[in-house]
Amino acid sequence: MTRPPDVDALLGEQARRFGDRVYLECVDPPGRLTFAQLDASCHRVAHFLAERGVRANERITVLGDNGPAFVMLFFGILRYGATVNPLNAEVLGPDLPRVLYDVAPRLVLWDRALGDQAAAAVAACGAEAIAFDELFPRLAEQPASPCPRRVGGPHDLAVLDYTSGTTAAAKGVALTHEAFAYGCDGPARRFDLRESDRVLEYRSLAWASPQLLSLGGTLHTGTGLVLARRFSHHQFFDWIRDQRVSIVIGVPTVINMLLDRPVALTGADLPGLRFMTSSSAPLSVDRQLEFEDRYRIPIVQGCGMTEAGWMAGNPPDARRVGSIGPPMPHVVASIISETGAACAPGEEGELLVSGPQMASAYLTARDRLEPIPQDGFLTGDLARVDADGYLYVTGRKKDLIIRGGVNVAPAEITTALLAHAAVADAATIGVPDAVYGEAIVSFVCARAGHRVSPSEMREHCGARLAAFKVPAHVIVVDAIPKTERGKVARRALEQLWRERGAPSVP
Repeated sequence: MTRPPDVDALLGEQARRFGDRVYLECVDPPGRLTFAQLDASCHRVAHFLAERGVRANERITVLGDNGPAFVMLFFGILRYGATVNPLNAEVLGPDLPRVLYDVAPRLVLWDRALGDQAAAAVAACGAEAIAFDELFPRLAEQPASPCPRRVGGPHDLAVLDYTSGTTAAAKGVALTHEAFAYGCDGPARRFDLRESDRVLEYRSLAWASPQLLSLGGTLHTGTGLVLARRFSHHQFFDWIRDQRVSIVIGVPTVINMLLDRPVALTGADLPGLRFMTSSSAPLSVDRQLEFEDRYRIPIVQGCGMTEAGWMAGNPPDARRVGSIGPPMPHVVASIISETGAACAPGEEGELLVSGPQMASAYLTARDRLEPIPQDGFLTGDLARVDADGYLYVTGRKKDLIIRGGVNVAPAEITTALLAHAAVADAATIGVPDAVYGEAIVSFVCARAGHRVSPSEMREHCGARLAAFKVPAHVIVVDAIPKTERGKVARRALEQLWRERGAPSVP
């Protein structure tokens, strides 16, 4: 297997091929970089780091919102060969000082616009820190030619990302330069990124998924990248039309928002748009079909995690609704039973993955790197595979509710709730029960202009599920709490349950 090119080689090659063609178009706030400008800027970053004597595996923390500065620093640090540690200060919030302590960065590059909380955390970490408004005048003085000193090799650490932590504190996940190259190559191939494409991304570039697909993937293929700081319901379709976007990055939260607050527009009004992706969290079949029926925009589902990169994805021309698609190029995936035996097609088990795209270690505390298994990583996803190799995620193993000794998958109950015409979103958890061990609690929020009741929801579930799977309690909420990545915030649901107590079953 030939290793994909590293960032240094890619930057140089694409600058030679495309020169003054625009690579990065930022829409909020406006800004752009051509392939040649990106290449030159990243050379300057490499010279700057070399001048300071930065070594392989030393961590450079980048704190900033999506924009040209973030992209230049991310690729520039990788070109030089050090480790880039991109952090989202807003998301980490009060946890930022702890994360910076654990990372122990050699250097912090940050944007003062992030505010006082970020400034205090940067000051407290004790590392040398340079704000963007001081940094970029210094970079402009550096040569735009190749730096003679580069550090690091394929097996040194390239990226130290932080997971969102839906049930526990965020932890660092480290990828080597080789793993990053493979992790970018796979989704670029599977989603058929082309030189003529323009990809719209609005998720934080501090996350692994956009780094691998929207940054690395587009660089691998010479694809244009349209970048926003965050999603905007008001501007979303304007961006697609005005920037001639052909591939839109999507998450279930955005898809649900566009269904709950419809826009009078369809794919016919956007003739250049090929498809919209969906990842980061499960998307129900009902919601996918409803979106495609309303907007006439095909959704291409994929799935990944920080530790394993993009694990699976549907080919755009061979989608299967409800599936996350076959394993990505370079990814080896299997479904195994509780005993470790391989499951037959159609049998549910846990998804096990391996491959050269795997992260190598967790940073669990200051200077404590714990290896991640490379020969087979248990993802915690419950899944099955069909005869053609397409994967279907059925739930999360750690989320299983054990009621009276019987395993119940919360995803099955949530899917049943989402099938109700008045339900906009739903989630299900298990809570302690003195008799059965755990009781099933579901949370639902109604679509705009609709009302739902707990008794109606339980009756709806009773018509679709076995009696022991019907939620004992249904709590109607204004919105399902989510993490910044669109995943259900389980801890917030547990807190809601504690605050409201155990209501009587209607």
